[in-house]
Amino acid sequence: MPTVTQDTAVDGADRPAAPDPAARIRRLLTASPDVATPAAVPATAATTAPPDPTGLLAAALARFDAPVDLRVRGGLGSGRRTLAAALRARGGWRVSVDDLDVLAAPTARPAAAPDIEILCLRTAPCRHEEAWVRRPRRHPLLVVATGLYEDDDDNAAHSVDTHHSAAPPRWARGLPTVDAREPEHRSVDAVIAFVERAMDSLAGSRVARLEAELERLAVHAEVGELAEAALCALEI
Repeated sequence: MPTVTQDTAVDGADRPAAPDPAARIRRLLTASPDVATPAAVPATAATTAPPDPTGLLAAALARFDAPVDLRVRGGLGSGRRTLAAALRARGGWRVSVDDLDVLAAPTARPAAAPDIEILCLRTAPCRHEEAWVRRPRRHPLLVVATGLYEDDDDNAAHSVDTHHSAAPPRWARGLPTVDAREPEHRSVDAVIAFVERAMDSLAGSRVARLEAELERLAVHAEVGELAEAALCALEI
């Protein structure tokens, strides 16, 4: 049974609007004439030329300012596209869909972590799916069992393939069960609530990720001093 990252509700107390924590870094990069902004490489440029290392700082900041990266992942037939469509219809969010079999393949290249991740399981998780869930991550993760849902009348778990059972299968116990064929189905409510809470805490997680990236760049031979200055600006 995979270990599921717990989804905890945020404190409902009103909080004052916090200033943009990256504003000082933007000013720092703007004032530095050596910082390259991420841009397309001209067709006439030599493809073998190494990128300007100072551009790594601008790229890290650009990712901080990027739109929310919400990902729904799962294997073939997991219902990932159906759930993504339900989230688009219910929340109006831009949702990307990933094939977990491709992402978790031994030969797969590391991909940038999303802001929010939802993993769909329709059957007992395979070894690579269990390993994926156990990966350390800074962003919120919700694992859901698709194709199963609680009946409105007797709260028994039912399969959408008309197979009825008195209890969900062992692998699905403790996981939210979702039938997203109808976006308004009540089982989708828990996923909507998870995404909304993750959105509320997004600023904090992005600051933590930016700080980790700056710490990594602080040991860079050419951009280390600027990264150190950016870290100091982030902590003020």
